[in-house]
Amino acid sequence: MRITPFVFAALVGLCVPAVASAQDNTAFAQQRFTRGAALYDAQDFPHALEEFRASVELYGSPNTRLYLGRCLRELGRLDEAVPEFERAMREAGDRAQLDPRYAQTRDVAQVELLQVEPRVGRLTLTIPGVPDGASIRVNQRNVPVAALGIAIPVMPGPVTITIEAAGFEAEQRASEVDAGREVTIGVVLRPRVQAGGFTEVSSLRRPVERVRPTTPAGGLRRSLAWIGVGVGVVGFAGFAGFYALASGRYDDLGERCAGGGCSSITQSDVDGGRSYQALTNVSLGVGIVGAAAAVTFFALGRWSEPPPVAVSVGWRSVTVGGSF
Repeated sequence: MRITPFVFAALVGLCVPAVASAQDNTAFAQQRFTRGAALYDAQDFPHALEEFRASVELYGSPNTRLYLGRCLRELGRLDEAVPEFERAMREAGDRAQLDPRYAQTRDVAQVELLQVEPRVGRLTLTIPGVPDGASIRVNQRNVPVAALGIAIPVMPGPVTITIEAAGFEAEQRASEVDAGREVTIGVVLRPRVQAGGFTEVSSLRRPVERVRPTTPAGGLRRSLAWIGVGVGVVGFAGFAGFYALASGRYDDLGERCAGGGCSSITQSDVDGGRSYQALTNVSLGVGIVGAAAAVTFFALGRWSEPPPVAVSVGWRSVTVGGSF
C-alpha cells in the first residue's frame, strides 16, 4: 500500500497526541512522587501514601511501589506492604534487563520484603463455584475472586472471612493465623432457596387442617345393632343358665315327692325354684328384645357384609361363634 503525504500527516497527527499524553502522565506522576517523598521524609506516612498511590496510577514505576510498601509498613499494615514489595521487586527485575538502573530497586525491594514477610501469616481460600461478582472480605479487606487459591498475606491473629454472592447464602468463617505460617480454608457456598423468583419461607409452611371424622348414617345404626347383639347374647345366656337351674330344682323336687318325701320340702325350696323360673323368663325376654333390636338396626343400616358374630339358641344352650 502506497502512503501518500496526506495519509502520513494523518498518522502523525494521531500518534503525537498519544505520545504527548503519555509524557504528560509521566510528568504528573513524577510531581506526585516528589511530593510523596518529601512527606515520607517528614514521617507524614498517611499523606505520603496518598501521593504515592496517585503517582503509581499515572505511571507504574517500581520505585513508587517500593515507597508504597514502605509507607504501609510504617503504618503497621504489613499484610498490604508485602504485595507492594513483591510487585516492586518483580517489575524492577523485568526492567533491569533493559535498564540496569532498576537492578538496585529490585535488590532493595527484596531485602525489605525478607524483613517484613516473617511478620505476617498466609491464608489460602478455596471456594468452589464462586461467581465472579462475589464479595470476599478477610478482616474487612476486599479480596478479588482471582486471588482465590493463592496464599495472600494476612496479619497474624484472629481472621474473619465473609463471603456474599448473588443466589447463595452469606457465609462467615473464623480462624487463627500465626506469623510465618500458612492456613488453608475451604468454603462451600449454599444456594439460596427461592420460589418464583422470591425467597418465600412462610409459603413453605402451611397450617395443618384437622379433619374431624364423620360417622356415616348407617354407621350409627350398625353400632346400635351390635349393641343389640350383645344384649341378646347376654339375655339368651342368662336364659340358658337360669333354665338349667330351674330345671334342676324341678327334677329334684319331683324325685323327693315320688318317694313320699314331699313333707320334707320347705317353702324356701319352692320359692327358689320359682325365682329361677322368673329369671329364666326375664332372660328369655331380654334375649328376644336384643335379637329383635339387632335385626332391626342391621336392616336399617344396610349391612352389606356378613356379621362377624353368629348366635344360635338351642335347648338348654346358647352358641356364639364367628371371627374377631
